[in-house]
Amino acid sequence: MAGKPERPPRQFRLMPEWLGQSGLWIRDPADGVFDAIGAEEAGFSEALADRIEDWMDEFDSIFDEEDPKASRFASAGDFEAWCREGEVIAAALRAELRPGESLEVILPEGLGPTS
Repeated sequence: MAGKPERPPRQFRLMPEWLGQSGLWIRDPADGVFDAIGAEEAGFSEALADRIEDWMDEFDSIFDEEDPKASRFASAGDFEAWCREGEVIAAALRAELRPGESLEVILPEGLGPTS
């Protein structure tokens, strides 16, 4: 009797993107492209999904529609706190990964005030 084909380990990415993206991405093993995925849809806990959503809401709140390149946190401290929360979320995601799964974290740089 043939067994089920082994599913390759899932690869995730925590990477914020403006407006409407979950901040969590999963690599499609067929083409290697990362697609946005909801944390609960990926099997992570509801509490962690809510935390990611709050973190992304904070990120989206600084988006400057008229000049996206001008999007900035109000202070360097606010940006640093947001990045620290991203690292805490990454640790929580890693704690919930299945054996063999991986997480890459890509946080933006330079989103503190410009002067």
